[in-house]
Amino acid sequence: MSDYSKRKKDLSREAIIGLGERSIRKNYYPELQEKVNILEKMRTRNQALITAIPDVLLVSDDKHRMTPFSASNAKDAALFLSFLRDSVISARLIKGIDQVLHTKNAETLQFESTKEGITRYFEARLQLTEMDEVLIIIRDMTERITLENTLRFMAETDSATGLYNRRKIEDYMTAHHARTDINLSLILFDIDGLKIINDTLGHVEGNAVINRVAETITRTFEEATIIGRIGGNEFAVIYEDTTHEAITALCLLFQTALDAVNQTLTYDISVSFGIAHSDGLPVNTTQLYQMADHNIYNAKLLKEGSSKSTLVKALMKALEAKDYITEGHADRMGTYALKLGEEVGLERHRLDMLVLLTKFHDLGKVGIPDSILKKAGPLTPEEWIVMKTHTTIGHRIASASPELLPISDLIHKHHEKWDGTGYPLGLSGEDIPVECRILAIVDSYDAMTNDRPYRLALSHEEALLEIQRGAGTQFDPTLSRRFVSMVQRENNL
Repeated sequence: MSDYSKRKKDLSREAIIGLGERSIRKNYYPELQEKVNILEKMRTRNQALITAIPDVLLVSDDKHRMTPFSASNAKDAALFLSFLRDSVISARLIKGIDQVLHTKNAETLQFESTKEGITRYFEARLQLTEMDEVLIIIRDMTERITLENTLRFMAETDSATGLYNRRKIEDYMTAHHARTDINLSLILFDIDGLKIINDTLGHVEGNAVINRVAETITRTFEEATIIGRIGGNEFAVIYEDTTHEAITALCLLFQTALDAVNQTLTYDISVSFGIAHSDGLPVNTTQLYQMADHNIYNAKLLKEGSSKSTLVKALMKALEAKDYITEGHADRMGTYALKLGEEVGLERHRLDMLVLLTKFHDLGKVGIPDSILKKAGPLTPEEWIVMKTHTTIGHRIASASPELLPISDLIHKHHEKWDGTGYPLGLSGEDIPVECRILAIVDSYDAMTNDRPYRLALSHEEALLEIQRGAGTQFDPTLSRRFVSMVQRENNL
């Protein structure tokens, strides 16, 4: 083929190729270019979106090689990379990665980190990608969790003392109602005479008293399950599975600590408390609260500084006006009863009830005619019928008074005898409350060892012999022996 022919053929091939390229460029290039432009716009938009996300993105392969996918700024990237050097956090992330790779399901982890005394909270979300990598999105949750904690604190906390509030205590009690797997001990505290302090020294000083008591309770019962302020002058402490003895010991420590606080003041802060235990029974939180509350009233009535003592004094004066109570009789009975109660191991709140009973057991005699009450000689059968009603009268008076309600039943039964010949119910043996059995002994002993209008006092020895003679009939034989032994020891008989 001549050079001319060959060149012509080549020119023809180039022309054909050129025509093809021009055709492709003309017919297809605009469409491809449009798609490229769209993809570029999507890439730019996705990059902007990723940059705008405040979270840090990491990518991990199945070998746990984690690399930053994106970070909103270099500071965040450095911060989260430092987490990877934290063995605890790193171990949790690795475990999460393995879980996602195994289950193909997303996982969410929470963790916290403390740097230079500042704690920050984070949430990590792990998601499997189509390339069998795990995308890790880490978000700083500090602001949100801090706000949630603040709101929760405000909802559950008393603003004045920093202790839990009544709502928190009630929520706890409700959550534990009817449980049989724990024993609950509840201690209620009530500041005596706070209103008087507010009225005389001002509410600023009253608030100071509240905080002093709150601090003393917190220090003394620091191991408690929960401590809270449940009213203006009331506090509650709850323990789980703690012995009666331990609770009583802590209450004594509290009183000692409060005495130390009083040494720094120009007046004394007085706090009454009541204790109640579930004692292995299904927890009845309502009854638990009521028992502790009643025990507070008993304690308050025994305190000279308590406003409730006004009622005590008024009723005692009513009996004294009838010339029935001889000077010092109730106080001596209270002393004997308390010693015997401690001797046999009664709990604190029962000791309080016992002493209260010694003061008010004959309360019903305010309703007995003086002609019978002050009669020097023996009473007629008809007069005895009237005299015996004093237990029922006393029970009615006490039942109508919130302060005396806890001992109203004891007032009703305080003339029962061990052999069942007492009144008004004819109870016998241990069916008679132990407080009443103790009262019967100390009342008789004090009556025998002090002068009365119709006879002179017996000696201690003679009175103890009478107690021994009545053991098993009038008196509880075991308590009689313990009482006789106690008095002989104290008097060196």
